[in-house]
Amino acid sequence: MPPRTQAGIALALANLVWATTYPVSQLALSIGAGRLAALRFAIAGIVVLPFIVRAGLPRGRLLWQAAGLGVLNFSVAFGLQLLGISFAGATLAALSIALEPIATALVARLLLKEQLSRLMPIAFPVAAVGTWLLAGAPLPGHDAHLLGILFLLLAIVAYGFSNVLGKPLAHAIGEFRLTGVGTIAAAITLMPWLVFGGTVPHVQPADWLEIAYLGIGPTLLSYSLWFFAVRRAQVSYASLFLYVQPVAGAAMGWLWLGQGLSMLQIGGGALILLGVFLGVRGNQPASGLTA
Repeated sequence: MPPRTQAGIALALANLVWATTYPVSQLALSIGAGRLAALRFAIAGIVVLPFIVRAGLPRGRLLWQAAGLGVLNFSVAFGLQLLGISFAGATLAALSIALEPIATALVARLLLKEQLSRLMPIAFPVAAVGTWLLAGAPLPGHDAHLLGILFLLLAIVAYGFSNVLGKPLAHAIGEFRLTGVGTIAAAITLMPWLVFGGTVPHVQPADWLEIAYLGIGPTLLSYSLWFFAVRRAQVSYASLFLYVQPVAGAAMGWLWLGQGLSMLQIGGGALILLGVFLGVRGNQPASGLTA
């Protein structure tokens, strides 16, 4: 099977699993997003630690780089996103989802000198507009705080850099060790959410099952699949698949939670799929771009 096909299958699976966080993370409303993230990565870290010890920790600079990538992606970017939401509201946070794949492609072009496929300049805007429509075509309110916008933009940049920097590290130490070390580092840095996050609410047994799922599925499995994919394909190509998440998440919310979808949102989902299709089909580098 060609490496690009392997990458496409891995990316589809990773983003479908990531999409399940949309309905499952309704739990964040009851225990808090920061505390949920801390518990999620604590469980993931406990699960993966024996495998990492058996496989052997990366040595020297690679260990610190893998740990730093985990902190950047899971702690710093996440914290900036929460700060942005607290100042600017969830409306602008929804809009920021549309920009992460574009930021990732731009960083990949800057750091890795990746060529853009010939239809990518069309595919990304189409999918981004589709994401905006799927979110209900939100517009910033008059109370949108400039500091919140700044935090959200910084979060987008942090996610973009972490998505790209994982490629050379995955080549160096393998996707599973990279995911494992990053997860453990993130679990350590997220512990303050549990210590200083205020009164701890009572967590039901069923909630623990959801938290464990978030730690094993969307964390260990999906990120291992992501790094597996970017070892075999361009990061800009992989980033286009991130748009699958809001479509699959909306479909799961409709099926599992009974959430309605307007014709505007359905049209947005169709635009996202069109954008992804264009990006996958346009696999020849655009003329005038060099590696």
